[in-house]
Amino acid sequence: MDWFADDVEFQKLRLGRRNVDLPALLGELARDAYPNLDLTQTLIELDRLGAKVEAELAQLPTSAGTSERLQVVSRVLYEDEGFTGNEDEYYDPRNSYLNDVVERRTGIPISLAIVYMAVAERAGLPMFGVGAPGHFVLVSADALTPVGGQSWYVDPFTAGRVMTVEECIALIDSRSDGQFRISREHLRPASSWEIGLRVLRNLKACHVMHSDWRAALPVQQRLLLMLPNLATERRDLGLIYLRCGEPLRSLQWLEPYAAACPKEEREELDDYLKAARRMAAERN
Repeated sequence: MDWFADDVEFQKLRLGRRNVDLPALLGELARDAYPNLDLTQTLIELDRLGAKVEAELAQLPTSAGTSERLQVVSRVLYEDEGFTGNEDEYYDPRNSYLNDVVERRTGIPISLAIVYMAVAERAGLPMFGVGAPGHFVLVSADALTPVGGQSWYVDPFTAGRVMTVEECIALIDSRSDGQFRISREHLRPASSWEIGLRVLRNLKACHVMHSDWRAALPVQQRLLLMLPNLATERRDLGLIYLRCGEPLRSLQWLEPYAAACPKEEREELDDYLKAARRMAAERN
């Protein structure tokens, strides 16, 4: 499978490398939806925002701590520049494409977090993503200092609210409606691989919800490259190929899966296999 061989950041991601440029990665994913996309202006805008934050930070007294510095980043992005969490259209796929997020000034927690990280890093304030259950937040670089250092968390979906660890746990608890028991263990910095996988899973859910199977196809191909040993991803690729009207490719993935899966699931797949075989026969 040589899918996306020219996507430099995605190839680094799937190989588990640490030096993934997350904004550039989101740009590569956006080209699945916008084949002629030129990300130059988007990256220039991130540079402008980073320079603006850096200039604002320079006005702080030298005694200002991380919390005060993060407040500046949040003020610039959310008050001055108008970024906001897209609560009303949470499952709009555009919330995950960097060009759309920057242009429309709205997104979901993980995409806004990537913008926040990119801007803060350009201003000399490194941040890390935190893939907590049900909600994606950010943590300051202090999280990697020896025990005893103060870590500050940011909710990129709610005006860049700066929080202590206790406040962050309470926020995630409230957003999960008690479905998860959050502890400090859930608030460790996420790897680029984990962040990329979460972005792809969000995109898949959005496209499936809208029955946009053509848009879901490259997302599922990327997921399979990320998780080549996960049989359910091969199954899902076969099902999406079928929805896209490509029965032969569908059977290529569904038949091996059906041969190896439990009887109960094989019976559930039977109608899909029959449909794919019927469609394939009609085309011969």
